[in-house]
Amino acid sequence: MKTKIFRILQGLGIVLLAVVLGVLALRPFYLNWGATAEDQVRAMPGDLSGTRWTRAIVIRATPEQIWPWLVQFGQGRGGWYSYDWLENLLGFDIHTAAGILPEYQNPQIGEKICMSATFCVSAVSVMEPYQWFGWQAKDDTGKPIWSFTFGLFPVDGTHTRLVARESFDPIGMPAAATTALEIPDTVMVQKMLSTLKDRAEGQMGSPITIIYEIVMWLAVFVIGVIGAVLFVARQDGKKPLAVGVAAVLLLLALTLVFPPFWLRGVLVIALLGGLAWSWRQTAKA
Repeated sequence: MKTKIFRILQGLGIVLLAVVLGVLALRPFYLNWGATAEDQVRAMPGDLSGTRWTRAIVIRATPEQIWPWLVQFGQGRGGWYSYDWLENLLGFDIHTAAGILPEYQNPQIGEKICMSATFCVSAVSVMEPYQWFGWQAKDDTGKPIWSFTFGLFPVDGTHTRLVARESFDPIGMPAAATTALEIPDTVMVQKMLSTLKDRAEGQMGSPITIIYEIVMWLAVFVIGVIGAVLFVARQDGKKPLAVGVAAVLLLLALTLVFPPFWLRGVLVIALLGGLAWSWRQTAKA
């Protein structure tokens, strides 16, 4: 019993170390997902002086084709183009539009951009058609503490770079607060940009896509759990432990880096092969 308890604690320690090192290694990538060095240093309307994150994606569409999807942002409008099912579990009542909504194509400076029906602290702060669209949240004194701005930059006649910039006031949103927001914000914004790309390119998406994402994530989680159980249960558990650590790192990658769907499948199959191999090796031992 003492041996198993020791192995459990040892395994937890190794997994925790893998999580910390994995997040630190991936952090520069997920905070500036898809953004070039030029994107990151470019000044954008609404920039605040504190923490700043820049993400970007190339869309096969012109700024004029992308613009209508941006200006209908918000709960009760065109949605947030992210994980509706997850946001609605939290009670946000968000429904991403499948098409362009004419009634929301002419927002005005100061118009509310809501997270939910009861949380509506942001308002449109910049709007230059086909170039800039953004909003800011302010504190009780009217000072901006969070800014979110989209920028549209033509690549050629048929492709546009969509850049999303978030910035924070260093006093109203200190480093401790923005650090706590990093991971959930990364997950939602990466999905947002991916959905905007699909919508602007005429691809409406499918529920199968969401199911695939969830299944891939759960498959990696289950493989990791099996690796952990084998590590504790068997005397020579180094190989299952390696599979468990690989599963943890892959979970981080799936969550924070948003790899292409085909690559997710390849990585999950490789991890499953590693589990089968470690199972046979430990069984022989």
